[in-house]
Amino acid sequence: MYRFNRSPAVPAAAAALTVAIFAVDALTELDVAIAVLYVGVVLMSVWIWPRRGVIAVMLFCMGLTLLAYLISHGFFKDEAALARCLVSLAAIAITGFLAVKGQDATIALLQREEALNQARSQLAHASRVSTLGELTATIAHEVNQPLAAIVTHGQAGLRWLNREEPVLEEVRRAVDAMQQNAKRASEVIQRIRSMARPSAPTFVPLDVSQISAESCDMLGRELQRLHVKLRLDLPPGLPAVLADKVQLQQVLINLVMNAAQAMHEARTIAPVIEVRCGLTPEGMLFIEVADNGPGFSEEQLKQLFAAFFTTKKEGMGMGLAICRSILESLGGSIVAAHRKPQGALMTVQLPPIQGDEQ
Repeated sequence: MYRFNRSPAVPAAAAALTVAIFAVDALTELDVAIAVLYVGVVLMSVWIWPRRGVIAVMLFCMGLTLLAYLISHGFFKDEAALARCLVSLAAIAITGFLAVKGQDATIALLQREEALNQARSQLAHASRVSTLGELTATIAHEVNQPLAAIVTHGQAGLRWLNREEPVLEEVRRAVDAMQQNAKRASEVIQRIRSMARPSAPTFVPLDVSQISAESCDMLGRELQRLHVKLRLDLPPGLPAVLADKVQLQQVLINLVMNAAQAMHEARTIAPVIEVRCGLTPEGMLFIEVADNGPGFSEEQLKQLFAAFFTTKKEGMGMGLAICRSILESLGGSIVAAHRKPQGALMTVQLPPIQGDEQ
């Protein structure tokens, strides 16, 4: 929805300018088309009122122009003054017409942008759901582990209770372990639900090291299945970034999964993924995802972030395009490069939160 400027300063300035122009035009005998300055009032009205308001301001200014002409010249024939009046009326009318057309075009553009953002959000959601589908085995394992532990500790607790002399201290330990594992299972399910749920982004201060660690933790089982070793260099104390947690996790999971799958398909010997966070000399936050896999060809680097381009056998070709869209909406960027002596390097950069954004 297009929002108009409701600041009282703009209408007040427009009103003051209107009064000043009318006073000079009606009460002085300058040989210039003073009423042409009403063009400024019409242009200011674009930021205050919608289409009907702009048209009303235009007609009002034209009326004031005619009134000022009658006051200063009456009905006496003054060809020069009449010509100046007609020029002013034409200028006001043309400006009003162009202002309304420009306002309509701006509203249409904003509506298209909003529709594009909605489509982008839906596509990102579809990509997240697709990624969760690929991680079905990992998700099942992550949920099954704490549930199995709950059953084990529950059985142990019952055995301690069923003794002739119940050992209550051991029962307490078993119940405590059950609670911890129940909380762990709940956290796993909560992470999955947050990624699967189609919701509007919520921008909050985030620790990139913590988000990177959580994202990699979600992929632990999948990396183990693909026999990929993970190395993390995530220093604490980095500045926060203003972002949506689910979106940022989506970017990191996509990058790590891409690297793991590429190395698995290429049958890389001793595959390793390194995830590193830090600050650039310019003060930008960065996240690097590096591997020792097949890397990219020069042709692939040119098209890597294009929609529907993929190096996977069964890929949709939308993951990296969505990642770039998410990062650019946060004022960041993503760059792909060769890694020496072998592999690929994906570098994400994001602006840290400034003092006035805290």
